[in-house]
Amino acid sequence: MTKKLVGYGIVGLVIAVALIAGLQVRPQSVLPSMGNLQISITGDPTTSDPLNVTCHGNSSHGGQDGQILNLTSLVVNISSVQVHRTGELNLTGDWITIPNAPKTLDLLSLKTFNQIIGSTSMPDGVISLVRLTVGSTATAGIGTGSKTVTVSSGHLDAQTSAQVTSGRVTSITLELVQPHVVCQGNGDLRLTPELTVTSESTD
Repeated sequence: MTKKLVGYGIVGLVIAVALIAGLQVRPQSVLPSMGNLQISITGDPTTSDPLNVTCHGNSSHGGQDGQILNLTSLVVNISSVQVHRTGELNLTGDWITIPNAPKTLDLLSLKTFNQIIGSTSMPDGVISLVRLTVGSTATAGIGTGSKTVTVSSGHLDAQTSAQVTSGRVTSITLELVQPHVVCQGNGDLRLTPELTVTSESTD
């Protein structure tokens, strides 16, 4: 009987020591670690200046058959920038809005520099998608005048796998592939934009 009691005592002591050790190595903070994310946009350096658009259509119905329009500017409005973040171990996923991101940008001038459009801090994780919400119309500068351009998509998405890490700055650069502007049969202009993306992380 005495041996059994001693045995039970030893087992209890081992369990108690294990519990104390587990408590001592618990995380110092239950808050997620935070990294910094910066979003920039740039243009395609091969974009012609001015951007030449040829019109085709029946001139009797408002078209300008064969006329070449020289676009000297192409201004769009970005109303919001969001990123989709996958949490640690892919256990969570959420959309994060980049604050102070709305911008008015001339797409034709972007080919010479990177324009920062927003930054924020966020928990560690992987950014899988960047989404720009743009206005339904843009404005093209043509000579001394301007013309409204219809934007085909309200959302511009770019897939990525950028890692946000605590204490580091993750920079995502969106490149607007050479703006594709067509002159429709009635003389109206339509923009079909496309994005690609690169990313890097720095201390």
